[in-house]
Amino acid sequence: MPVAIDDLRKLVVAAAPDSALALPVETCPEDQPLDGVIPFSSVIVLGVVVAIEDRYRLRVTKEMLAKAVVGGVTLRRLATMIDAALETP
Repeated sequence: MPVAIDDLRKLVVAAAPDSALALPVETCPEDQPLDGVIPFSSVIVLGVVVAIEDRYRLRVTKEMLAKAVVGGVTLRRLATMIDAALETP
């Protein structure tokens, strides 16, 4: 089952040091780079990676993350990264 974008929205808000600043991610287009929606600092990226690992029980590698963030972090790219990892045995 593909990763739900709405699930990722919740993970990003929960991972943010200040969830109020991250609330715009709840309604942004899924292909919009998150840097333009919220201050998507390395702290938030780390929090999202940890949340993804906890939620989906998978290990996010440096290579996976590097591929997912080419051109900017978007919800769709994160979902694609997770889907690909879940399909790999």
